[in-house]
Amino acid sequence: MPRRKDIPPEGAQMLATALAKVRWTNTGMLRDLELDWPGSRALLARLGAALAAQNQHEAEECLGRCFGAGLDSYRAARKARTGDQRRFAAFVAGLTRGLADPAQQALVTASLSRLQQRALRLAEQESG
Repeated sequence: MPRRKDIPPEGAQMLATALAKVRWTNTGMLRDLELDWPGSRALLARLGAALAAQNQHEAEECLGRCFGAGLDSYRAARKARTGDQRRFAAFVAGLTRGLADPAQQALVTASLSRLQQRALRLAEQESG
């Protein structure tokens, strides 16, 4: 399979390790998220690379924790049948909540693509 340019190799390896540690249902939910929002895996890989740059020793654990929190939020938003942008916003909010350190939380925002940033703005406008 060709390497995707939007996924940093070091983040891809960390994401693969984090996925290996989660329940199968979470990997299925990540597939659903990727179908709803292509580039979600790339977001997680970029976040993993940013976490590793900040603290190599805790990066995998942090990524796994925020990944689980993000998917839990996304699952709840799907169950509530919220709109597309709001489901993505719930995922990003869960990622952020899964990181205790404000410096790590800022990495979530920095890891978003332009399209993902736009989706969050639209979700905020929907929420009014």
